[in-house]
Amino acid sequence: MSRVLIITEKPTAAKRIALALDENNAPTEVKKRGASYYECKRESNNLIVVYALGHLFELKQTEKGWNYPRLDASWFPRYEVEKKATQTKPIINLIKSLAKEVDTFVIATDYDIEGSLIGYLTLKHACNANPETAHRMHFSTLTASEIQNAFDNMSKTLDFPMIEAGQVRHEIDWLYGINLTRALTLAIKNTVGWFKIVSTGRVQGPTLSYVAERERMINVFVPCPFWIVNVKTIHKGAEIELEYSKRRIYTKSDAKRIVTVLDGSTAHVDSINSRTTTQQPYPPFNLSTLQSEAYRHFGFKPSRTLAISQSLYLDALISYPRTNSEKLPPTLDLREILNGLGEIKDYTSMVKRVIKRGNFTPVQGEKSDPAHPAIHPTGSKATKRLTPSEKKLYDLIVRRFLALFGEVAVKEHLRADIKHENHLLYLRGLRILKSGWMEFYGPYVKTKERELPEISEGDAVTLSPVSYEERYTQPPSRFNPSSLLKLLERENLGTKATRAGIVDSIKSRGYAINDNFELSTLGYALYETLEKYMPDILSSELTRHLENEMNDIQQEKKNKEDVLSKAKGELLRMLDNFKTQEEDIGNYLVQGLQRYWRSKEELGACPRCEDGTLRVIRSAKTGKRFVGCSNYSEGKCDQTFPLPQKGDISPLDAKCSYCGYQMFQVTSSRRKWETCINWSECPGRKDELKALEERRIKQTESQREADEK
Repeated sequence: MSRVLIITEKPTAAKRIALALDENNAPTEVKKRGASYYECKRESNNLIVVYALGHLFELKQTEKGWNYPRLDASWFPRYEVEKKATQTKPIINLIKSLAKEVDTFVIATDYDIEGSLIGYLTLKHACNANPETAHRMHFSTLTASEIQNAFDNMSKTLDFPMIEAGQVRHEIDWLYGINLTRALTLAIKNTVGWFKIVSTGRVQGPTLSYVAERERMINVFVPCPFWIVNVKTIHKGAEIELEYSKRRIYTKSDAKRIVTVLDGSTAHVDSINSRTTTQQPYPPFNLSTLQSEAYRHFGFKPSRTLAISQSLYLDALISYPRTNSEKLPPTLDLREILNGLGEIKDYTSMVKRVIKRGNFTPVQGEKSDPAHPAIHPTGSKATKRLTPSEKKLYDLIVRRFLALFGEVAVKEHLRADIKHENHLLYLRGLRILKSGWMEFYGPYVKTKERELPEISEGDAVTLSPVSYEERYTQPPSRFNPSSLLKLLERENLGTKATRAGIVDSIKSRGYAINDNFELSTLGYALYETLEKYMPDILSSELTRHLENEMNDIQQEKKNKEDVLSKAKGELLRMLDNFKTQEEDIGNYLVQGLQRYWRSKEELGACPRCEDGTLRVIRSAKTGKRFVGCSNYSEGKCDQTFPLPQKGDISPLDAKCSYCGYQMFQVTSSRRKWETCINWSECPGRKDELKALEERRIKQTESQREADEK
């Protein structure tokens, strides 16, 4: 019997693949020194299924010194590159020992760029095997039937174009991230002696520029006044609000004149018009549209949606989530999926309606992905209890899938035109004539019906009261995680797997604050420095060009070495330019950092001496932080306030409504809240804290009762 080593990506995937491939569905798990693998038999093969736990190997510079430029790097075991990655050492050692007596190697990692690269690096550096002789399994779900089919029909070669594209992406990202971050950090150190890491990268730079440019548009925006006309009438005992035909009136005098003419006048219903529209079901989810819908309905950040969908995939509940496709292939057994979903209580009645209708041709979208179909449920039942977040996302995916087989929705749009002299007013209504697919998508369809009141052509209505209201044009809104991710996708920056992490990094590194990506003073400092001295780092054109080059490698249009050589040349040009301006860049960054630290540490004027400034101070003895007056160290003022010891503190431009003291925001890893510097004594805050604690206890008890049920 031949010995076959199957390399998977995650422990859960390894277990599922072993269960599916073992003849008796009972593989043996073998544990060795902090790692494990599975042994199973299939026909004439002894299968050994191991997992890589993501990337087991990372790039590390081969030249000594924390300096720049550094252009040479090699792949090293992850535990040698990252101190915290100790769990990878026993896994690498286990794979090395198992690979010594293996006849055939099979890669069964996720079928995308990252998964292909993980398998290749594990094969080359841990197994010390020749990648040219390895085989490849292709699958989009972890269901037993698809895994068995993937094994029986595996490719005799690896997907080398995809692997090379992944290698180049990692190397270019490493080159730009390491060198540009070191250049910025050393500019500060060499100028004033401070060591403050200021990071940027190939995609992070353009992303920061989008946030900064939006902030600049908001800051220079000049609101312009306009007026709207509000009109009401009473018809057959019911108060009705009418819409004036001109949504905006641009002079106050015109608004006054319109109100004077209409108030108390009699208008007549000139006509009642209706038009019928149809709406097709939304196409199947790809990762981007799933992230967008999950943010809209549940407030999930894109990175959270990706993590939850990955968990559902590993439990074989949905197909592979990292896909661009909005199409379901004809080879997919849709009836089998529907039958499986019909066994799940929450979806039984909906599935029956789909089957009764007899249409098994789903609506398809425009985008495709050669590697994976659109995201869809597998029809399998969960093997573990889903978390509340997993339940929400799974329900969204299942309902979107069922809606694909629904009839078109039919809507009737009604509009009554009401006239007085040359003034026109509208009364609008909307009726759903046929729900169609919306019955399945249910809670995720935002359509509100508005019935027209009993009104007929020729009816007279008295317009009263009529008034005008002054309003102002609004600046463009700041980004949220979903809209920023959509922009990166539209601009072809990053990949479907990396964009969510890039969006998160803008906040995690302190360049933006709050959920609406408000640029911080640190973000301003970095953006203004790069804009003045190194605009290429912010250029989306440069990054997009590199993305296209890497895509060309995957499509075998360009050579890996040529793309790397050009990228290194462009990077060296930027770094040479940086070196000539290092002192100026360092000074400019320092000024921005000083503004940033002041904004983080200063909490307004001292209420006692009125001469000092309240600042965040750390005790030299205990290390605890508190708020104290700037005159505290000189013995001129002893005003202090206690602070929460955990979380990031940011001053707010507001005073406490209870005691009048300065407000600030505390942001921790789990939550954020607002309070005042007098929070320990403020009577209003005490009541809030008590109510918050009571609410927390009540929620805990409710959750415990739900778990028991």
